[in-house]
Amino acid sequence: MEEKFARLISYMMHPLLMPTYALLLLYTQNTYYISVLPENLKWALAALIFGNTAVLPTIIIWFMLKRGLITSLQMPDRKERTFPFTITAISYFATYFMLRNMGLPRIFLLFILGGAILIVVVSFINLFWKISIHMAGTGGLAGAFTGLMYTQYINAPLLIILLIFLGGLTGYARLKLNTHNQAQVYTGFVVGAVTMSAVFLLR
Repeated sequence: MEEKFARLISYMMHPLLMPTYALLLLYTQNTYYISVLPENLKWALAALIFGNTAVLPTIIIWFMLKRGLITSLQMPDRKERTFPFTITAISYFATYFMLRNMGLPRIFLLFILGGAILIVVVSFINLFWKISIHMAGTGGLAGAFTGLMYTQYINAPLLIILLIFLGGLTGYARLKLNTHNQAQVYTGFVVGAVTMSAVFLLR
């Protein structure tokens, strides 16, 4: 039962879903740059981000699995992760440029740009040491909203506490499934949180 729960958490908190979660959570904030967006544009933007940062990389990685370029979608071997990480980073950067050309408020761009930078950072670390990308994703989500709270005066302490709790739950799941050790889990969360918060604080 515990292992099934851990797998469920791992699927729900998959790093490719973090940009979509970030956008949906951003929509819950009572701020000017959210209120000015038409409702149909909000959902079109959500569909674009979900398609470009979750669906497209998943399809490409699935084809890599079918061609034998990787042995598993979980990519337990550190060396297998390099090309999928590169594809994902390209997808994020492409999405960033698409959003920039749409003339959206800068806050939307920072989430995607921060995600792209985080993938590059994690990819570099992965060349030498396996790090938890699940934890980097959840840490990045918490770090993004922490940075947003300090720079845009959003009052979201409860949301940040919730995201930290979800990070802990994700860490438990990764350890329970024996996909990472404690150092890889903790480091992943810290790297994600520091990278994303820095993107917002240094914008």
